[in-house]
Amino acid sequence: MAAAAREHEHRGMPCRRIFLATGLLVPAAQALSSPVPPGPAEVRLEQTLDAVGGRARWRTLRGTLNDSWQFRAAEPTRVRARILMDFESGRFRIDTEGEGGLRLVRVVDGEHHWRRNREGQLLPVNEATLSEDRRWVAAHLYRTLARLAGRDPELSVRLGANDRLEVWQGAQRLIWFRTDARGEPYAFGTYDSDTASTLLGPWRFEVDGVRHPLWTSNADGSFRAQLAVLELNPPMDAALFERPAR
Repeated sequence: MAAAAREHEHRGMPCRRIFLATGLLVPAAQALSSPVPPGPAEVRLEQTLDAVGGRARWRTLRGTLNDSWQFRAAEPTRVRARILMDFESGRFRIDTEGEGGLRLVRVVDGEHHWRRNREGQLLPVNEATLSEDRRWVAAHLYRTLARLAGRDPELSVRLGANDRLEVWQGAQRLIWFRTDARGEPYAFGTYDSDTASTLLGPWRFEVDGVRHPLWTSNADGSFRAQLAVLELNPPMDAALFERPAR
């Protein structure tokens, strides 16, 4: 009987050791699975998204039609510009109209691109403008906000010099914002430049909870734009991006 008891006890000891060892691992596993608190840059991003309408609204945006009056130092000094942008693919169409029958069109859709010049000719977009356009789309203010709201895994945020909120894609900085005490952006710059390229008026133009600035201006005021119409998720018919036959 004593031998049987000792044998039973011997068989049970490994089970107790495994149980005790497993029990010691539980707190460590719980610690590993605990959510990581957001860093200062993520907190600032949430504040900024809240100031312009909230993450929930911005993440629904697949594109916009931004219709504004533009005022310039050079002729024509006033034009109406309608920018249709697909946030998902980055394709866009810009229609510009002004006095004297001015009507310009520029379309970039991947490798497909064309423009209508002042004489009404249909031509490819020249290489210099095409390169600028692609950089502009990659760092576009509203498209970037929508990507951030949707938690695009390619983007990350950091706090930079002078408490700026910076948006990075891999090793490249795309855009940075200066924000007020409420988190509302009032200036931004792009890429490697540490000088603000654009100033932003109050974000009081609101459509279905999504806010845009009432006006924008370049740094020296020689270009200004006043928002007139904003459409969210407008139709993106393929015909709008196709080059006309004539």
